[in-house]
Amino acid sequence: MKSIISIQSHVVYGHAGNSSVVFPIQRMGLDVWPIHTVQFSNHTQYEQGWTGQTFSSDDIRHLIRGLDNISALKDCGAILSGYQGSADQCKAVAEAVNLIKEKNHSALYICDPV
Repeated sequence: MKSIISIQSHVVYGHAGNSSVVFPIQRMGLDVWPIHTVQFSNHTQYEQGWTGQTFSSDDIRHLIRGLDNISALKDCGAILSGYQGSADQCKAVAEAVNLIKEKNHSALYICDPV
């Protein structure tokens, strides 16, 4: 496998989403390109709450376009998606999967239905 694009959440404190998958996948010898859907202070299950932001679907689209602009998408062997902060983000992820599969027909799509 070539590289993996991981499109999911990121937390500053603790481990969830990209902050939990990037390092283990890298330790397996694979290259991971994380795209964050949200950046929160901590996991949303804390009783005290959390702070942070949800990135727009256009943020995801711009990053994917940037990777396409440098011809990197052909080297993407898998797309992993997790937590999406909005319904429109789901559309952006679907567009990304379709574009990546155009560039590399054998790319896998792995969906974590959080």
